[in-house]
Amino acid sequence: MNKIKTRLFSIILCLAIAFSIVPVQADTTGQNLVTREQAIVSILNTVGYGTLDETQNDLSAFSDADSITEEYIDEMAIAVTNGIIFGSGTTLDPQRNVTRLEFAMFLSRSIRELPVIKDDISFSDVPASAAGDVRRLARSGLFSGYGNGLFGVNDYMTKEQLDAVMGRVKDLKNVDLADDFYYSVNYNWLSATKLPKGYPSFGAFDEVSINNDVKLKEIAHEIYEKRDTYENGSVEQKLSDFYSTILDMENRNKQGIEPIKKYLDGFAGVKTAQELLDYLAEFENETGVNPMFSFSPSVDLLDSNKYSLYGQGLITGLPSAYYLLDNPQIQAVYEGYMAHLLMLSGVDQETAMVEASKVYEFEKIIAQYTMSSTESSKIENLYNPIKREELVQVFTETDLDKFIDDLGYKNVDTIIVPDVKLMVKTGELITDENVDVLKSYANVHLLMTGSQYLTKDFQDSLYAFNAAFLGMTSTMADEDIAFSLLSSVMSSYLGRIYIEKYFPAEAKADVEEMVDEIIEVFKNRIERLDWMSETTREAAKEKLDLLTVKVGYPDEWPDLYKEIEINSYEEGGSLLGNIFAITSASAAYTKTLLDKPVDKSSWSMSPQTVNAYNNLLNNEIVFPAGILQAPFYDVNASREQNLGGIGAIIAHEITHAFDNNGSQFDGYGNMNNWWTEEDYQTFRQKCQDVIGLYDGLEIIPGAIVSGELTVSENVADIGGVACVLEIMSSIPDANYEEFFESNARIWRMTATPKTYHLLTQEDVHSPSKLRSNMVLRNFQEFYDTYDIDEDDYMYLAPEGRIIIW
Repeated sequence: MNKIKTRLFSIILCLAIAFSIVPVQADTTGQNLVTREQAIVSILNTVGYGTLDETQNDLSAFSDADSITEEYIDEMAIAVTNGIIFGSGTTLDPQRNVTRLEFAMFLSRSIRELPVIKDDISFSDVPASAAGDVRRLARSGLFSGYGNGLFGVNDYMTKEQLDAVMGRVKDLKNVDLADDFYYSVNYNWLSATKLPKGYPSFGAFDEVSINNDVKLKEIAHEIYEKRDTYENGSVEQKLSDFYSTILDMENRNKQGIEPIKKYLDGFAGVKTAQELLDYLAEFENETGVNPMFSFSPSVDLLDSNKYSLYGQGLITGLPSAYYLLDNPQIQAVYEGYMAHLLMLSGVDQETAMVEASKVYEFEKIIAQYTMSSTESSKIENLYNPIKREELVQVFTETDLDKFIDDLGYKNVDTIIVPDVKLMVKTGELITDENVDVLKSYANVHLLMTGSQYLTKDFQDSLYAFNAAFLGMTSTMADEDIAFSLLSSVMSSYLGRIYIEKYFPAEAKADVEEMVDEIIEVFKNRIERLDWMSETTREAAKEKLDLLTVKVGYPDEWPDLYKEIEINSYEEGGSLLGNIFAITSASAAYTKTLLDKPVDKSSWSMSPQTVNAYNNLLNNEIVFPAGILQAPFYDVNASREQNLGGIGAIIAHEITHAFDNNGSQFDGYGNMNNWWTEEDYQTFRQKCQDVIGLYDGLEIIPGAIVSGELTVSENVADIGGVACVLEIMSSIPDANYEEFFESNARIWRMTATPKTYHLLTQEDVHSPSKLRSNMVLRNFQEFYDTYDIDEDDYMYLAPEGRIIIW
């Protein structure tokens, strides 16, 4: 392993923080104690290997590896791979007696998903660094203290205690539906599902996506195998040549950094901030990419029939919240990644490390002025029109007016700036004094953009960083990376063939009928709302009447590849060059939109996508063909099961038109108030109640839900189930168990701990478990179906239940 790879490997390892203790030996005379290796083997044999990466880590790095009992070596190696045991420095101490706290940490790391069936509990002797894991085990009923507020952290684990805890682990399969509904319904899946290679999280949506990818790969490979037969300029020729440039790693390695070198040299060669802006405009016009900050047309929030120019300030390589945590492990991994990219591009190691550190500190400043995820989740915060002559004054040492002109926006006099504070700081930072760090910053971000399109070393560096940052033990196979790239770029063309081969017409018709039914029920529910005035009610019903529904696939397929020239290696092409040809054509097309009305027939997702969305600016709900299959929808499933699956998702998307963001848009997709003041204040208070219901919930230790960040999705989740439950009430002898259990299955998901932490900081959706449990607790039908009362953990007192729509 060369020095660069060794350095990167050590940086990646440092993100995995071990909690280790030096036990104070208690009086253990006559007790049958458990060693660390025995604890690991017992845990793995009881928990099973269903969710674990069974790759056996090389234990030779540990000086005492030879002291591991021979029959336990495999289990210890797997435990190291999965971060269950880290050791102390260079030793694993396999023969040392395990303390209760060490054992608890091993157990917590071994089980990715646990139920919550007991009230919160804390122990006075548990250190803060381990409190979350111990609390997690206690709330699942696996571990308890001594009854005096003490856990016994330094006491050695006895064989009797181990057997008792392992017995409780075995009993997890019997968790009562009334205590943790999501966990009980999904137990078999949660306890047997591994994260696929390269996946930081995995759930029902991903399962269907992987099945779709199998079909799409067949389509792509059929086209690729006939690559010598296509007419030059045809879509098939472009797809097959593009796929060839992805798959041919030999030529990618041979080209090295040559495809990106002229751009790196271009940024490195500037001497002033103005020269930087001049080159940035030249680079963007050639490639369609801006590695620093951007101006681009998008739909105007106040008039959704037209496009306006939007401006976005300097970007960061990590989510901005991570810079504010001052986490040295994350900083080390990120700086190591940046340095590795620079070294691969030809920069010496010492210089690369210095530049990476400076870029990190520069991005830390940017992060301090960047809108938080919670702030940016509120759509009213994002519409800030600024006169061009005012905005250019913010850039005191550069000619922003010229930069905007150079990009092709000469006739624009107003620019919408979603994050004003960030844009102002951007102007302050782009100065001659900062030109050196700005050049490093630009090249680092250019390398981040280009890394997956260059050599194997560049690609591996990207995926190694992702694995370290998100806590994955493995990365995606090269062939899967290649197809993922092809699919993302050629999604429209692949989607067209996918629809022809795999999407039955009866599924489209059936779902369209279901959508119409759910819209009508939603309208009837609005009619009966006791907190809404007649004036607001009529406006809400009008919005529903104007709602556009798109199911399956677009009526017209855009020709996105017509003007794009894809060149093979034989023609002097490169993968990065082909990517830039695509991004350049896309950017050039986007620039023309300023002079055109908005085409509201277009789709924002390809038809094979396993998802759905509400476009507030079009007042439309869209259900691609990809999601219209089991477990969400099945033509052979019962009506109750389909209502609990795709029915709840349809109603969820409808409710988005009336959540805290959607409520600000009228039936024509314009941000326009249609509420009476009194009604809107009542609605806002109900949203606050939803915020309070979710805020502060902990999904795993340290991953805490923000009710404010997730309010729009939580309102839609609750509203969606409320609507389809009304349809359930009209079904003779309705099977509510099928409905509720179908709903719980569509949200099943598992993830690495680091991914859960990222999601609770950045994602507007609540963790999947809460999308089941917290939603269902609001409905009497749920209590009646499973005989839930106040002694059950799923119980929520009637006064705490919230239904807005």
